Amino acid sequence: MKKKILLFVLLNFSAFCIITAQETKADSKNETKNPSYFKFSTSYLTNAVYNGRKDSIALPYITPSLGYFDKSGFYISASLSYLVSSAASRVDLVSTTAGYDFDISKQVSGGIYASKDFYTGSSTSVKSETQGSVGGNLSYDPGFLTFSGSFNLLLSSQADVSLGASIAHSFSLEDGENAWSISPTLAASLGTQNYYQAYLKTKTRKKSGNTGTVQVQQNKFGVLDYELSIPVAYDAKKWGLFFTPTFAIPQNPASYTAPGGNIFITEKLENVFYAELGVYLKF
Repeated sequence: MKKKILLFVLLNFSAFCIITAQETKADSKNETKNPSYFKFSTSYLTNAVYNGRKDSIALPYITPSLGYFDKSGFYISASLSYLVSSAASRVDLVSTTAGYDFDISKQVSGGIYASKDFYTGSSTSVKSETQGSVGGNLSYDPGFLTFSGSFNLLLSSQADVSLGASIAHSFSLEDGENAWSISPTLAASLGTQNYYQAYLKTKTRKKSGNTGTVQVQQNKFGVLDYELSIPVAYDAKKWGLFFTPTFAIPQNPASYTAPGGNIFITEKLENVFYAELGVYLKF
């Protein structure tokens, strides 16, 4: 127990991640105007969900983080995600990210990034077969609604193309340098699923103990999930809090045959609710 406590303390003082997509977008509008700064944060994710997909066992993560945000818009980051489920406790993922956020006008902003992920061999996350990604995003905010789009290339044994689109409206209450905000958001994700096929193959082989080939139905580009999220944030000059509950509705279940080809399986997808809670410090 003492070793686990010590490891957690070390993690909280030695790693970084980009907190949430919502937090990154909120910061990107100000980073080119404010002085450069470092950011330390830690967050708790109730379950590792990606494009509405999840493992059969919940994977809650504690993710401490540290990064540098330059006033030019450049940032660099690194993170550790520590699995805290009843089945296992371990560092499940190490991730590094570098990117550049920019403003095209008062209404249009965007960013580009590249990330590298290192999953442990025992990870059961649906993204555990990936090695990283590159991509970019653009947002248009005419005042009442914010329209956002993203393009990502997910790197695994075979690359995946992923597109995202969202509509959000923010409500805020400001008091000097302190502000509360809530941003109901509707989003959709589209893409291919080579990474997910690799995950299903690995999981099926481990479960059955059979080293034969797992045949997955032809991979096609399509809608992966719809999501409703309600990010809530409190931002002060040097610190802040955030809470993001999300309800995901996955689409297009995969079909595959187990080793030996005798059993044809159509994946059963279920709607899933998950949330992330965190705190950050700027210095």
